[in-house]
Amino acid sequence: MRALFLGILFYLAVGIGLFTVVPPWYLYCIITGQPQRYTAVTKPFFYVVFLLFGIKVKVEGEVPESSRICFILCNHQSFIDVPVILFGLFPCAFLAKKSLFKIPYFGMLLKHTNSIPIERGDPQANAKLPEQVRQRLSQNFPLMAFPEGTRSKNGELLPFKNGIFRIIKAAEVPVLPVTIVGAWKVLPKTGISLYPGEIKLIPHKIIPAERIAEMSQEEFKKTVRSEIDFSSAVK
Repeated sequence: MRALFLGILFYLAVGIGLFTVVPPWYLYCIITGQPQRYTAVTKPFFYVVFLLFGIKVKVEGEVPESSRICFILCNHQSFIDVPVILFGLFPCAFLAKKSLFKIPYFGMLLKHTNSIPIERGDPQANAKLPEQVRQRLSQNFPLMAFPEGTRSKNGELLPFKNGIFRIIKAAEVPVLPVTIVGAWKVLPKTGISLYPGEIKLIPHKIIPAERIAEMSQEEFKKTVRSEIDFSSAVK
């Protein structure tokens, strides 16, 4: 019961923050002409939320400054993965399902973070995505996506989708593989219960665009998977 109560409070805290903290900060960014700083408010916000709910985010390793012009690829264990990334790494935009952009208010937030909608299973509809990815990174808007496409129920790494790797190769941009460990135990996919604990965030070495260009799409996917694989990352 305690975990369920904490989970309800956690979602309430995040929801209230979206409606009370984000709008005035967004207005400030517009007035000052700093759209890149729109998601910067998430770091102090989630610092407070994590502290209140007994969630410790431990970053193992250094985050290279040049990663701010990389495409981040990360395993997906929990709803809390995005807050962990925004808090532990740096503010970034997302490559997200087009349907998410249709959700009232939340879709507007995604749009204003310069996130990019993707139409799953429709390569023709996504033809302009590589160009959009290059443009976002050139404007100092880091991007990220979850190559599994969905959350893992038990923390095990799921098969990777092919589309994101095809898009990144066409965009000719560097990639920062990132591993999240323990998020599924703190906030499992099933239910809304929250269990206070530690989540590890492990940034790996950047894979340069030149190296990606030399690999086939399948080799690229296997390389990223071997980096993200948390079974070896935690050894």
